[in-house]
Amino acid sequence: MKIVKTLSKKYKYVLKRYQSFKTNPLTKSNPFWALIKYLYINFLLYVLKREVTITYLNGIKAKVKKGDGIVGNYHSGLHEAADSLFLMHLLREGDSFLDIGANVGHYTLLAGLYSKCKVTAIEPIPSTFERLSNNVKSNNWKYQPELLNIGLSNESGELVFTNQQFTTNKVSTSGHGIKVKVKTLDEICSQQIPDFIKIDVEGYEWFVLNGGLNTLSNPNLKLILIELNESGKNFNIQDEQIIELLKDKGFLPYVFDLETKTFAAIDFKNTNQFNTLFIKDLDFVSSRIGTTLELQF
Repeated sequence: MKIVKTLSKKYKYVLKRYQSFKTNPLTKSNPFWALIKYLYINFLLYVLKREVTITYLNGIKAKVKKGDGIVGNYHSGLHEAADSLFLMHLLREGDSFLDIGANVGHYTLLAGLYSKCKVTAIEPIPSTFERLSNNVKSNNWKYQPELLNIGLSNESGELVFTNQQFTTNKVSTSGHGIKVKVKTLDEICSQQIPDFIKIDVEGYEWFVLNGGLNTLSNPNLKLILIELNESGKNFNIQDEQIIELLKDKGFLPYVFDLETKTFAAIDFKNTNQFNTLFIKDLDFVSSRIGTTLELQF
């Protein structure tokens, strides 16, 4: 009976995945092929327990393991396709892109290799940072990214991070884990304000932002892509607090429509996905959108 329940659960998950391929703009023309690729790569990762090198998007290379979100670049065209495609329309060569919570490098590789931005990538977990570094070394760069094995917080010092949760390690609430050096966003940006920032820090966004109030006030920073999924509750922080802080600094939440290439203002956050766009300079961002992408997957 237990086996039947397990198989039923897995079948429902695969079916749900297939439905997502039918709506993904990069796979909806052939969702069955995307499903085959999904099953194949997961067989390699979970059954054979291999580390696999994938090649995607005009030749970007990355090594993936089980649990990595970046594996979506293999079966789904792009990991987090909506946000990735948006950034590919937005970013230009020479732009400054700060990747906070870079993990093994999806957005670092996308911004630095496809768009040829000048990237600074921050990843606090040493084992994940090593994988990020290896993925960077596996590719040829016009502008070599700056990689920082630190965390960010509202003040400099040390924090304890978990280190046994694959790609979802975070600041530890139990005090168990590894000690990591942390700086503030304002310290990191003291010499150059980035044009764009991506933040994915597993619920610690409030503290990262509060360590960068001067940076957030600078008009050179035009957009923040940030994950908001209620995980701040682990630190007694509500998403509403983060949104109000960003609004106070002039960043308003929007949803981007890929087909029409238009923006719709929203009051709260994008409830259809984890990440939300917060834009300070809508005119500038809108002026960048509209180009046709030439993609090779």
